[in-house]
Amino acid sequence: MTAKTTSARSLLEQHGFAPTADGSLYRPQEGLDERGLLGVVTAAEAHAYAHGLSARVQLGIPTPADIPASARRRPTVGTGPQTTPSARRRTR
Repeated sequence: MTAKTTSARSLLEQHGFAPTADGSLYRPQEGLDERGLLGVVTAAEAHAYAHGLSARVQLGIPTPADIPASARRRPTVGTGPQTTPSARRRTR
């Protein structure tokens, strides 16, 4: 995460995010599982909006726009057993 203002940096630190060595990014605390990470991120985002700060969360999950369309498949014709036409009966 990045923070452009002092208020944003303070907010992230309140939620347990720590700045990297160069101070340009904030990382969540170590040892969080997926659920815990989602919790701190959403709490920080809600807190930011409550204070009038904009927040943008990127989770790295592809959206439908990121997934290329596949080539259309041709429908397969019946996959059941092949039958031969029955012989015509002669009428008298």
